[in-house]
Amino acid sequence: MEDEEGAQNLTPLEHTIEAELAPAIPAEPVTAPESREAGDRSMERGHVGEAIRQYRRAVQMQSNDAEYRTTLGDAYAYADMGAKAVTQYRKAIKISPRRAAPHFSLAELLRRFGKLHAAVAEYRLAAQLNSTNAFYRYKLGDALCALGRLDEALPELEAARDLEPHNGFYHFWLGDLYGRLGRVSEAVIEMQQATIFSPVDDYYNVRLGLLYLQMGCAADAVHAFRTALRIAPENASYHCLLGDAYTRLGRHAQAKAHYRFAGRLDPYDTAYVERMRQLALDE
Repeated sequence: MEDEEGAQNLTPLEHTIEAELAPAIPAEPVTAPESREAGDRSMERGHVGEAIRQYRRAVQMQSNDAEYRTTLGDAYAYADMGAKAVTQYRKAIKISPRRAAPHFSLAELLRRFGKLHAAVAEYRLAAQLNSTNAFYRYKLGDALCALGRLDEALPELEAARDLEPHNGFYHFWLGDLYGRLGRVSEAVIEMQQATIFSPVDDYYNVRLGLLYLQMGCAADAVHAFRTALRIAPENASYHCLLGDAYTRLGRHAQAKAHYRFAGRLDPYDTAYVERMRQLALDE
């Protein structure tokens, strides 16, 4: 009551000051760019429904804008409203068929639905329309790999690496494909580059170590597995792999130590005990 009475007794100047200090009620965006920005802010906060509402307002104000429709489609896709997302992507492509983004977004959604062949067609169009986008080239190559079309995937993954030569991610996946194609020496080179450009990725080092073992280079494998363990020291599988590499070198005491440590980290996996038993039999 005191606050209400005090408010009633304010002078006109004090009313003006209070009004200026009161939190402003945000006005509804009045232009398409403002609605797009409001939608982006809502997405950042995790308010997907509000974001969709704002993106729809932007599309209503500029229905022939392919970018706005693609953004709305992406929001629908994020909300698992696949049919509505496809509709927006198709309309965006019809408005601007030379624009890569809606083709790429449509490809991502089609792949999520398990329609790999249709996804590859859209990835290919996106990559053709924006051939300098390394991620588009990688995604096309990755989808081709999923279809078992490794030879077709190879130039796409090589292009991705060449477009971003300092990105360990692209070196890794190209190395993975070289390995699947039996081109082990080239796979090693790419995995080495992956570890150089992504030095804190333990898995890249593990994959490099496995390639070294495949080539019979156990000492190099030890170095790679030790590097992985410096990054992820509690990984039982990595200790086991290091034990395998030490076994190849005949360094059984060190191998046993890592098998034993792996067993402590993962006591439910009997593989480590079996490796130690085999070492005992071989000695």
